[in-house]
Amino acid sequence: MRRKTNLGSILLATTSFLGGITAGLLLAPKKGSQNRAWVSDHATELGNWMNTQRKAARLKSDRKLEKFRKNIHKGIKQNVPDLYEATENIDLSDKDIISE
Repeated sequence: MRRKTNLGSILLATTSFLGGITAGLLLAPKKGSQNRAWVSDHATELGNWMNTQRKAARLKSDRKLEKFRKNIHKGIKQNVPDLYEATENIDLSDKDIISE
């Protein structure tokens, strides 16, 4: 239920933002060619900014996942004994292992 509410809020905010931009461009005192050039320039800047943010988010998530992986590995290593070390002092012969 909460996911639908969040999606609806995001959709409403996006629609309102785009509607505001459209109204602003239609009512702007500049010529259409000037508005298109302005939008094109800012769209390029926005694209570059989004690309930078995407890379930063990817780097941050990779770091967090690596830290999480190390913590899991450390927890397993501390709580699960190494079976080779645990059984190295047990004397078993072939007769003990294979019973006839």
